[in-house]
Amino acid sequence: MSDQFINVFLDLLPNQPKNDQTRASFGDMLRREFEKRLPNAVERIWELPPLILLKPFGDYVGLLTETRELFIAGHFYSCVAMCGIVGERLVKDMFRASVLVQRDGNASPPSDVAFDQLERVEINGIIRFLKETEVLGVDAYKAAMKLGELRNQYAHARGKDPQGDAAGAIALLHTLVEGTVSVFKDFEITSGGFMRKAVASAAEPSTS
Repeated sequence: MSDQFINVFLDLLPNQPKNDQTRASFGDMLRREFEKRLPNAVERIWELPPLILLKPFGDYVGLLTETRELFIAGHFYSCVAMCGIVGERLVKDMFRASVLVQRDGNASPPSDVAFDQLERVEINGIIRFLKETEVLGVDAYKAAMKLGELRNQYAHARGKDPQGDAAGAIALLHTLVEGTVSVFKDFEITSGGFMRKAVASAAEPSTS
């Protein structure tokens, strides 16, 4: 019987004793790994688009900064997936903010329970609906569609250029943000201050 060699990956760190000595050892190990990756992480900051102001703030700032932190840290697959998740959240919130139900002569938004029934609706259909109703502009619509396609590639482990696609996903997400929750959708900087544009957005998603 001939010898056979098999390559395996082992992570036995969780089996180490849970004590102060091991904590210090793990801290040193993580610090060395962090410092090793730090120069490339610093350079990736310049690949990011500026983070624009948002309205209403809610969860979006945290979600957007998380996508950027993943890119800076070099977690490119996770970054693409997170960009897709945030993009889908934005689209669904725009949908929720835009729909009114006519009943007995009165128009009111559906309840959260009613909206929750649509969570399984294919997202591209919602994106196209928002485009046709002019809630999403052309640029935001194209960005949302492309971001969904890119996210699906990486969700099925079919990515070809993780770093490049992560940078692209962040750019698409920021385009979608600029067309939905950015203050610059409705305001512009004039004479050193914010001035409302002549035509403002009709709907703003709620993050409550």
